[in-house]
Amino acid sequence: VRTWTLTALSMMLTCRILLGADWVEQGDILDGQFKSAEALAAYKKGLVEEPDNPDLLRKISKQYVEMVPNADSKKEKLRLAELGYETAVQAKKLAPDDPQVRLTVSIAAGRLAFFSDPGRRLELSREVESESAKAMELDPNLALAWHVQGRWNYEIANLNPFLRILARTIYGYAPTGTNEEAIRCLLKAVELEPNNPLFRVELGRAYLAGGQKKEAKRELEKSLSLPDKTPDDAEAKDRARQALGNI
Repeated sequence: VRTWTLTALSMMLTCRILLGADWVEQGDILDGQFKSAEALAAYKKGLVEEPDNPDLLRKISKQYVEMVPNADSKKEKLRLAELGYETAVQAKKLAPDDPQVRLTVSIAAGRLAFFSDPGRRLELSREVESESAKAMELDPNLALAWHVQGRWNYEIANLNPFLRILARTIYGYAPTGTNEEAIRCLLKAVELEPNNPLFRVELGRAYLAGGQKKEAKRELEKSLSLPDKTPDDAEAKDRARQALGNI
């Protein structure tokens, strides 16, 4: 009887683990379909079984971040961005040497920065740079990390003068970033993932900021010919069309 009881208990535990895995698998499918809210719900059910799974927390953070643009109010956008950032930081505590986790912290910090006051925006900007740099160090072939690092350089190189002055006031220095470094990093991202439209868009914009109109036009037009890979690609292509109008 004892043996049967132990066997039954083992089977029950296995079923619970498999159920959690099934929810994660379902979440992955929904994520691939850009159904962030549905993917988030599935991942949360999987988290019940594995509350300390850093990869699952990373995936949950990703959904929060991707839900931000479609939220119906600034308050809701900020709430989702905060949740995305907090969940990513939680994953980092569990897996500090996971490049995907460190990259997720960087991306979540960047999304939150967009809805934060100038002072916090600068603090989060530093985290965007340091976390993406760490992700690149851990995995030099992580294309999205190169993209984020390039995007950070582009944004800093073209920083609002008020924020540059504020940075000097708060930190005693202004963050450094150049269009040349942006192009170098974004080129690497495109080399690693040539069919990613978002990477092409931002490379084109960096070229344009650097005065290289021919190269900018090539990349921006190429981006518009590629199918969307992420929920952010449609908005990125709008930026591409706007940039093409300035050439």
